[in-house]
Amino acid sequence: MNKIKQLLIVLTICIILAGFVVLLYLLDPAFVPDAYRIISMVIVVSWAFFIIPSILFGVQLAKKYFEGKSPEHAFRDGVRVGVIFGFGGFLVLSLLVSPITGILWYIHTIKEIVLSKKNKNEYSDKSSENDIFNT
Repeated sequence: MNKIKQLLIVLTICIILAGFVVLLYLLDPAFVPDAYRIISMVIVVSWAFFIIPSILFGVQLAKKYFEGKSPEHAFRDGVRVGVIFGFGGFLVLSLLVSPITGILWYIHTIKEIVLSKKNKNEYSDKSSENDIFNT
């Protein structure tokens, strides 16, 4: 998938999720805007905004890690991690690190987009120059 298209889709989904969470908080009839509820709303909105990029970042890291390994070795490593953390551990871990890994995913994706545009421009500039063979 084109990186620009992927970034736009993920950004749209994240904005919709964050807006939905804010809407749920504000539609709650028991919501009283004190410091505790505002801070909890900010934390939950940041989790909602960064959870999708965090998952994508984890998938990219897993692809890089398991790329050159045999299926048996990859399965053994996956089972080991699954036994240590478990499903609940992964859920808690993803919630704790989602803002950090989400920001890393955004930075990495934008960096790839800029580099691909730069390489594309350099290639098109080189192809338009006149050679001795291109008269």
